[in-house]
Amino acid sequence: MYVNEWAATMQAAVALDADRFTICLGELEYDDPFTAIISYDGQFPQPWSRTDVRREIVDVSYLDIGGSEGFVPVSLSNEGDVYVVREDRAEWSKIPGAGVLSEDAEGFGAVHELVVDGAQQYVVGNSRQLYQRDGLGDWQRISADASHAEGYEAEHFGGAIAVDGALLIEAFQRPASETTAADLDPKRWENMTPEQFLAMMDEDEEKRNTRSRQQRLYTYRDGSFTERSVPQDIVISGLYRDEDGSVWLLGVNGLIMRSRSDGSFETLGFHGDTETLFSAARRSSTLYFATDDGLRSFDGHKLKVVKPVMNSPSINQNVPVPLKIQAFGNMLVYFDRKHGVARWDGTDWKWVEIPPELLERDFKRPLLQTR
Repeated sequence: MYVNEWAATMQAAVALDADRFTICLGELEYDDPFTAIISYDGQFPQPWSRTDVRREIVDVSYLDIGGSEGFVPVSLSNEGDVYVVREDRAEWSKIPGAGVLSEDAEGFGAVHELVVDGAQQYVVGNSRQLYQRDGLGDWQRISADASHAEGYEAEHFGGAIAVDGALLIEAFQRPASETTAADLDPKRWENMTPEQFLAMMDEDEEKRNTRSRQQRLYTYRDGSFTERSVPQDIVISGLYRDEDGSVWLLGVNGLIMRSRSDGSFETLGFHGDTETLFSAARRSSTLYFATDDGLRSFDGHKLKVVKPVMNSPSINQNVPVPLKIQAFGNMLVYFDRKHGVARWDGTDWKWVEIPPELLERDFKRPLLQTR
């Protein structure tokens, strides 16, 4: 899809239905953050619009703001900037205290995910950050905690989904190396040989390997968090709420877990699967998963390869790089980090032709400046 010199990839995407979607193109340049927010609405003769922001966008969703505009894209940056895109312009707001490099950052770190549940919007991030707002109102902090147990980093919130008026949040803690006052003393490093430095790093790595990453899952409802029972040695990389209300946990090494009626989770993955699964959608009666190298269908026991047809000369080696999938009736909408947007009706793959000028960084349009 991207045939120009701008080394952008799709960082976030969402579909409102089979004929309306928004993608966010950017590259990870910390000293020059930039994202093109590109929307498509097939209801109009000229369906495309684009708004540029000098931030790294990490998530995007649709919010119903009512009136004649109805559903509009809302995007989130890792620094806690929120952009509501309205008629080719973006209204900016900032989540107070969120982020790493923002002037108002309070040391809690980056935010990752935006969840829209009716008029309510939630944002989750590192150090148990959780923020909420109603409609286009002010953002309120619900939770933020950078404290940590000895030998571990702070607990971080990763992904989240809305479930029956509550929020299901995936959380984890990683082992951390201990930093002492002596480590911060420049004199310690003056007379250290390369061999001594490498030995120190090996020792530090050995200490880290004695501790394991801890996986957790929470339900947030009405101001309180309830921990759900899941194995702490799994790695969750995706959450999905099915049409029947059940919740699926997806993850590393073929992890597939489904909620039971009592709130617990059963493991359904096939022993020996090595894929990382991170997105799911049910098209017709079949459940599909996006993995680290393609698509899979799932019959309740085994995964079966479903490869999108990639016949464009601009696609490198025909290797899919899935970002997200969604389904609307019989149509599957497929977002690929490097190759664009496709729709699949179960028989034919049809790639959306994006105007080449929209894929150029220099789009001849003034950038939206953050305040």
